Amino acid sequence: MKDKKFQIFVSSTYTDLKEERQAAVEAILSAGHIPAGMELFSAGDESQMTVIKRWIDESDIYLLILGGRYGSIEPKSGKSYTHLEFEYALEQKKPLFSIVITPEALQSKVKIMGVEAIEQQNQKELDKFKAIVTSNMVEFWNDKKDIQLAIFKTLSDFIYRKELIGWIRGDNNINTALLAEEIAKLTNENSELREKLQSLPSQNKALYFGLEYEQLAEMLKNEKVVYNDSDTNLLDFLSNNGSIFFKGFDSGSEELLNITRLLFDFKIIYDNQKNVKMLGQDFIVHNYLFTEEGHNFYLKVLYLTKTTNIYD
Repeated sequence: MKDKKFQIFVSSTYTDLKEERQAAVEAILSAGHIPAGMELFSAGDESQMTVIKRWIDESDIYLLILGGRYGSIEPKSGKSYTHLEFEYALEQKKPLFSIVITPEALQSKVKIMGVEAIEQQNQKELDKFKAIVTSNMVEFWNDKKDIQLAIFKTLSDFIYRKELIGWIRGDNNINTALLAEEIAKLTNENSELREKLQSLPSQNKALYFGLEYEQLAEMLKNEKVVYNDSDTNLLDFLSNNGSIFFKGFDSGSEELLNITRLLFDFKIIYDNQKNVKMLGQDFIVHNYLFTEEGHNFYLKVLYLTKTTNIYD
């Protein structure tokens, strides 16, 4: 739903990354979503970690910006608050991504801020924390522009995840009675179309790029890919995630970049790329959409997925 907004919890050390946090907040707002972070609210009578956990729970996505400092230490655990926030987000299985400073960017910050930009007391803890962070979904930044681009790119991937709840305006609530009526109508139409399709003679099979459905489906099934760190194939990916190509989609992660390239090669999608101006510079934003035949093929994939086990 295009009107759905996601709350993104922004985690980082504070004094050394004020400008970077502000750049992240601006990018989140520009993308139409809601930033949340400890500088945006007060703890009141509750402990700081209690407040942090509640806000992470209420957020849809967790974002970490990691610079050259480990951060303030929480007395009981001996870990930094930033470290504890990241661990809690992992424990709660929150969709998360991190943007980590490069060595070159850290050197530049040291020239400007001096030793305030680097960790002086807990370097070993910072190194351990960084190792954990970089073992998960991560981008790297040299400047504020890189942070904003990473946010735009990653959010374009996350917003299509079905498990994300998000927020909608109260006046956009769904009329469930009308929705139930529409579902019943579509169910009847689907039943009629199924009967008509089954009655068609075999010689009238539709062609997709010169191939019959079964031929193209078999080719996609044999194309092995990785998505969300799990082995799958192009046909199953299309069946489960093809709806992302209805409104346009930027490939985002390396896994999705490989998948979109393959689907592009099969002419199932095309790249309706756009030029975007940000921070005074022009950038190309990829926008993958179904081709006409790719769209028709996807609809048949959905139909046959619900009626038969043709791919097994």
